[in-house]
Amino acid sequence: MRKALPPDSPLHAFTDDEIDAIFAAGRARSCAVDEAIITEGEPGDSMFFLVEGKAEARVAGGRTVRSYDPGSWFGELSFINPGHHRSATIVATAPTTVQVLDQTSIQALLSSHPRAIFTLLRRTCAFLVDAERSLIADLRRRNAELQETISKLEFTRQRLSEEEQTARTDGLTGLTNRRGFDAELPLFMERAKAIGSGLALIAMDLDHFKPVNDSLGHAAGDFVLRGVGKILLSGVRKSDLPCRLGGDEFVILLADLDEQAAWKRAEALRTAVGLMPHPGNEQGIRITTTMGGTMFRPGETLERFMHRADEALYAAKRAGRNRVGWE
Repeated sequence: MRKALPPDSPLHAFTDDEIDAIFAAGRARSCAVDEAIITEGEPGDSMFFLVEGKAEARVAGGRTVRSYDPGSWFGELSFINPGHHRSATIVATAPTTVQVLDQTSIQALLSSHPRAIFTLLRRTCAFLVDAERSLIADLRRRNAELQETISKLEFTRQRLSEEEQTARTDGLTGLTNRRGFDAELPLFMERAKAIGSGLALIAMDLDHFKPVNDSLGHAAGDFVLRGVGKILLSGVRKSDLPCRLGGDEFVILLADLDEQAAWKRAEALRTAVGLMPHPGNEQGIRITTTMGGTMFRPGETLERFMHRADEALYAAKRAGRNRVGWE
């Protein structure tokens, strides 16, 4: 039988007598194409010698991890650890014949040909060592691939975060824009409702801004808008949100404070805008701001909250501008 074995068959480690004994101790099994010889996860109590045909070892997902030709064997872990769970599914890829050695067959060989069992054990241990080395190498490779993937995902997340931040920022003033305000206002309201803290919404327009653009040009107007942006950014806390909605319209969300404190903060900002130096000063154009503020009332809608702030702003304008109206 040895002559019929491929040159690389591990069975060449046995003598002719031992090979005959091994095959005599087992039983033959024929397998059709695509038939599972052993199935991943099932208890293992037998090992198999492939006599004719071909087979593949496949893991979850159907990935092939090893191929078998005549003269090879598999399932040898059941030889040293009966009942262990199979680590892969072995499938016949051609009409195949295998010789099955169960625990009774191995016990018979142990009595009649102990050297064959010793050789089988030694080759099995060598296979396990090689498999462990291969597993370690595969784990290192997969870990490197995972780290590379994580790095790419982190880069993508950071880039998307930066792009989103850019998309929510007014390019002229550095304040949050209308898109950002629309996204953040519901979150501020939910937080205030959840923890019972005060939340103020200040709507503000610049007074006499049109003459700056008309008389001095849009560059001067942009100078004024950038100056207002700096005042708002420096005049609020990190927990607050100053926004430019467009043109000379601004809103400010003031979190975690009561009505009196919110009004004082709005007055301070109004005063700072009125003292701001700008190109129109020499032409007697004075930039001031009119504000309308209100406190969030738990249970009211976003639209109602904004409407009350706008109403306070319009009332302040009707009262003479350059003041803080409060609803």
